[in-house]
Amino acid sequence: MAVHMTTTDAEKALVRRAIGYNHGAADEASEIFSPDFVAYMPGQPPMDRAAFEHYVGGVSAGIPGYTYEIHDQIAQGDLVVNRITWHGVHTAELAGIPATGLSVELRGINMFKVKDGRVVEQWAELDLFGLLQQIGAIPA
Repeated sequence: MAVHMTTTDAEKALVRRAIGYNHGAADEASEIFSPDFVAYMPGQPPMDRAAFEHYVGGVSAGIPGYTYEIHDQIAQGDLVVNRITWHGVHTAELAGIPATGLSVELRGINMFKVKDGRVVEQWAELDLFGLLQQIGAIPA
């Protein structure tokens, strides 16, 4: 019996590839992201692909080798929503705060819009306040 992938399953799989790519997985960005991709991150202006990669690179530099877990993934229409937790160790400067060596956890929810088999938009709501508390940038 053949298993057929639904459009929703394909969109979820594409978003998992996008999340993996955003976090360092070797993949072909042009197969995942539309040329007119836009990301909306907390406290940042809308970003094109290059600006978004620079943004993610800054976080990766401050918490190198971090891992992430997708707890939930829900798809409806052209949207895929994910609840994610990232874990790592603050071993380099992050948001102007020198390395602390502390283990950190960042929780968030992100949403991706898929059109014609490519990710066209991404939004994220992240517990940046909690992350900044964990590295001592603001009082806990």
